[in-house]
Amino acid sequence: MKAEMQNNQPMDSSRRKWLKTVGLGAGAAALSACVDSGVKELSAAGMPTEHFPSATPNLNDGLVRLSSNENAFGPSAKAVEAMKGELFNLCRYADPTTDVLKKKIAKQEGVSEDQVVVTNGSSPILFGYAEWITQNGNKLVTSEATYEGIPRGAEFMGADVTYVPLDANMDFDLDAIEAAVTDDTTAVYICNPNNPTGRAVDAAKLTAFAKRVSQKAQVFIDEAYIEMSDAYPANVQSQLAADGYNVVICRTFSKIHAMAGQRLGYAIMPVEQAQQLGRKLRMGGVNYLGLVAGMASMDDHANLNTMRDRVKTERAKLTAAAQELGQAYAKNPQGNFIYMDTGMPHQEFSDKMRALGIKVVGRTWPGYDTWSRISVGTPEETDACVKAMKAVLA
Repeated sequence: MKAEMQNNQPMDSSRRKWLKTVGLGAGAAALSACVDSGVKELSAAGMPTEHFPSATPNLNDGLVRLSSNENAFGPSAKAVEAMKGELFNLCRYADPTTDVLKKKIAKQEGVSEDQVVVTNGSSPILFGYAEWITQNGNKLVTSEATYEGIPRGAEFMGADVTYVPLDANMDFDLDAIEAAVTDDTTAVYICNPNNPTGRAVDAAKLTAFAKRVSQKAQVFIDEAYIEMSDAYPANVQSQLAADGYNVVICRTFSKIHAMAGQRLGYAIMPVEQAQQLGRKLRMGGVNYLGLVAGMASMDDHANLNTMRDRVKTERAKLTAAAQELGQAYAKNPQGNFIYMDTGMPHQEFSDKMRALGIKVVGRTWPGYDTWSRISVGTPEETDACVKAMKAVLA
């Protein structure tokens, strides 16, 4: 990978020795203390600081954080080492390295490099795409109880969004969604596996659906959790883009790669659209250490396989607890979370879990007022969550 980094400068041995001596963890701890201290000083001076995230959220609130679908197992050790080796190259802009990652993604997904857009996390893609909808017909069709990035963003910008109910199995009702698509529909949004339900659409059905519907409207498939699914890589739909269908495939390094804090994501789309959106979404460039870590993590196949197994093991603990407690839940979840009917208002459940040291989502989706999404944690965190669930629901 070092040879591919066109913008790297050789690091002298003294700096490398110093970096190994202090360690990345020590540097991170010092940075966190500095940021938190700065926020406190601003607050003392009378400046509102509620919008500033804490640099050390886990240390500050003492909660087991199972609310944001973060991957608590942490990134690949090879990704961490790769970042350590590049800390003294942060003076360089990351454009050449972004191009290296684009080539790597294109090769992995079987698409052309000019179809790939790399951004700081997938959020810029989702919200940028919401704006694209408003400029290209202004009509979106999607499902109820799905990730809000595109639908809510499009609504906020004035788009007409049609929400189709989930079917009896809490799956996307592809037939009903297809029936809702008209000649003036701009796009269809499918999150697979779905957030918050965790359900995955049958790969063959989704492929056939996308081929048909993309003749009328562009199909956006959000695959944030696809690499956590049991049938990965069979569930992947990037071949549609390779074959020239009018689809967009979106991925993130925040989930199985456990790099939520480094902000790295990408989309695969038609070439002209990639050129148009790519210039807008990259803005000043992509996070350099995220690029470095992302490439190292992509190559660490053993870690990705282990991560998938770990997530599955902890996810099974949560579904087993739901079954033992007699709580309904979305069966066969394929992300790093479950979606469960708590039998009480979601905020009440969230408050009771928080009182026991567990943070779960304190909101829900329309039509599911008693349901809560609960993320997978480390074995110790998941065990603590199960204990709290039993105390609250037994």
